[in-house]
Amino acid sequence: MTWQYRIMRKRFPNGEYGYGIYERYGGIGGKFRGWTTDAMEPSGDTLEELKSDYKYMAEAFKHPVLDYETGKPIKNRKGTK
Repeated sequence: MTWQYRIMRKRFPNGEYGYGIYERYGGIGGKFRGWTTDAMEPSGDTLEELKSDYKYMAEAFKHPVLDYETGKPIKNRKGTK
């Protein structure tokens, strides 16, 4: 199974939107099947691991913003309404 960080736009019960970096999981053939419930934050057991995770998260900005409910790219690449 593979995974990657992706930016997702999530709609909250009050109707407002928020953005976060989530882990998206996939399987054979690169088809992604799910993502984390909560947004992630960089972490590591050492300072170097923290830096590495932070850099890996930054790669998410190179990809389209995804809708949290569907996992599909939203029409406006910047993720705004």
